Amino acid sequence: MNRVIKIFNYQFYVKEFLVIFFTLLLMENIFSWLVMPVSVIVLMYEKLLSIVLFAFILYNFNNLKRNEKIYIGLMMVILVRLMFDSMINYGTIFQQLTMFTVLFPVAFTIYVKCISRSLDLDLLEFMAKFYLVLYVVFMAVYGRTFSFSLEMVTMDDYGPFSGDSRIIHARSIFMMIVPLIFFLNQYLKLGKAKYLAAFLFCFVVILIHQHRSVWASALFALGAYLFMAIRNNIIPMGKVARLALGSILALALVTFVVSQVFPTMLPFLGERFSEIFDPAREDGTGKFRADQRATYFPMALERPFFGWTFEGFEMKNPLVDWWPAKSGQHFHEGYMEMLFYHGFFGLFLKYSYVIYLGYKAFSKRLSQESVVLIAFSLAGLLFSFSYVLPLIYWGHVGICLYYLEREPVEEPEQEEVEEERPRETIIITQRKKYELSN
Repeated sequence: MNRVIKIFNYQFYVKEFLVIFFTLLLMENIFSWLVMPVSVIVLMYEKLLSIVLFAFILYNFNNLKRNEKIYIGLMMVILVRLMFDSMINYGTIFQQLTMFTVLFPVAFTIYVKCISRSLDLDLLEFMAKFYLVLYVVFMAVYGRTFSFSLEMVTMDDYGPFSGDSRIIHARSIFMMIVPLIFFLNQYLKLGKAKYLAAFLFCFVVILIHQHRSVWASALFALGAYLFMAIRNNIIPMGKVARLALGSILALALVTFVVSQVFPTMLPFLGERFSEIFDPAREDGTGKFRADQRATYFPMALERPFFGWTFEGFEMKNPLVDWWPAKSGQHFHEGYMEMLFYHGFFGLFLKYSYVIYLGYKAFSKRLSQESVVLIAFSLAGLLFSFSYVLPLIYWGHVGICLYYLEREPVEEPEQEEVEEERPRETIIITQRKKYELSN
């Protein structure tokens, strides 16, 4: 298993790649759909994997750091309580596995952080390129019916699809923020056209898919990135000023051209964007989320500490009647899901690492990898008002935490490195833990 393979100019041992492929990459919905395009199989795989990974973490508990042990310990408190509740009130060891999978991101974050530390990974550039290629491949296979019309599409299995002519669900388009910020950072540091082209491609992808939750999250992430990058002297203020001026001029030119060629496009996009500031209006798609919040929040306050747990699955849905009985409340909003099922204790446990990253955003000793991933992770706090965050998001939070604790490596000037040595040589040098013999 010592054979080395190269993907996107990144060197992997076969063992490393298999671990990343099966425990991280397959957690991305549109990638798993390309591999196994049946929702039942995908969901079953995720549930089984969550049990396996949690068992792996418990087996390696002594190798965890102190704060990681505390988090797993607190998660175990919730799980043990749920097991006793299930055995006493329902006669089974665990009445609803979904109660575990809803909480599993706590353990998944720690798993990805620990596996990154154990294998001495440096995945940010690889993941940015992965999302870029993945989007192109997925749209080439499934994107033929894409249009701006937002026309609803009836499907037998919705999987990672949006259910309308936008094709891809917001939770997967949200992940495009990773390459968006990464390639912007590369362009600002190196000034190469290929990075600007990749950034603009990601920007256009996020724009044309019209998920307003992603629009708002991307803008927030870009603002957070610029704040941290300037504060940590990763990019000079002069470059940011020139970029801002160039962006304004380019936007003005594009706006003029689009208004002449497609005169209805700008009013349409403006109308879509305006709903960000009025999500609860009667004719908007955000109305259902507002209704859920108004309905379930008072119920959550009735059991604020540990939530409704299994009883939340037993009760009838108070808003709609089209979901199967005892299948849960099908929340759109990540905060409300945790608050209702697991109470404030579970809500805090799940999001506390992201809150910690918000605190670290004000540090003046961040690496460029940390800056990119902190900006993306904080955007998840905003996205959670619209959707439940995908599991792979929490993997990126784990990677970010790993970069924060990683010892800084002195790097030569980027432009000199790219001229003197091929990319794969740089990666081998940075991965100090391994010596690649071939």
